[in-house]
Amino acid sequence: MIKLKYILGLVVVIGLAILYYKYDPKMYDFFPECPFHKYTGLDCPGCGSQRAVHALLHGNILLALNYNSLLVISIPFLFIHLITKIISYLTQKDFIWKIWYNPITPKVIFVIVIVFWISRNIPCTPFDYLAA
Repeated sequence: MIKLKYILGLVVVIGLAILYYKYDPKMYDFFPECPFHKYTGLDCPGCGSQRAVHALLHGNILLALNYNSLLVISIPFLFIHLITKIISYLTQKDFIWKIWYNPITPKVIFVIVIVFWISRNIPCTPFDYLAA
């Protein structure tokens, strides 16, 4: 049963990757719009993520950083976490990246997201580089 969950997850990720590779979120209306940005005119921490994913899938890291730098910077950490989970599953040993399970980690991540959220909405240089 657990294998089915991973297979379905992989199928969904591959399907989304194909969708975001083929269709640019700037050009098509079927991608969801950020309600926070729509009603306030401000960027949330996730604003620009869809365009950043599209740019990353096309190998344009600088453009992706321009859309959402927090997303691009977090990808290597998420990739390392995924690799440790795969190694744990394949070896049947509990291989843990200890920083992930430190009690302070969620608090640090929360502070980073809040600081990014506030910073990207300050309308002056250098903060305007963070805006989506």
